[in-house]
Amino acid sequence: MFLQITASSDARLVASAVRRGLRPFVMTARGLGWAAIALALLLQVVVGGSYLTLVLVGALIAVGIPMLLINAGTRDALRDGDLTTYEITDGGVASSSLASRHAYAWNAFQFVEEAPGQLIFGRSRTRFLPIPTGTLTPAQIEQVLGTAAGHGLRVRRA
Repeated sequence: MFLQITASSDARLVASAVRRGLRPFVMTARGLGWAAIALALLLQVVVGGSYLTLVLVGALIAVGIPMLLINAGTRDALRDGDLTTYEITDGGVASSSLASRHAYAWNAFQFVEEAPGQLIFGRSRTRFLPIPTGTLTPAQIEQVLGTAAGHGLRVRRA
């Protein structure tokens, strides 16, 4: 199998991949923030007084930290916004642009996730390689997912 895809970085697709990768961290921050807000409201009802500082801290944790993580991750991923060529072979996945070339054997990945408009090859929860699928047919996408599964990767379908 050999597939070659050439595409520019799409900020929307990259942001979607970053959100998917950071989902556990974002959900934890949101949960902690909402817990702080709930605690402030509970204290206000039970004890009385104003706990505006705790509400603001909770809002910062629930909204600010996820925004910061996602924006920083997206900016970092878009830093090499050049035209990129992706190659998917029986040996693994490679990406190359004017600035760099990276090649990964299949065992370097833990999973591959089919997402709208892209395949996300995950090395860890926060390290991944998103590959746009706009030029691929459904049969080619299935071939890539089948090859990944054949090499022991967890495959998550859309």
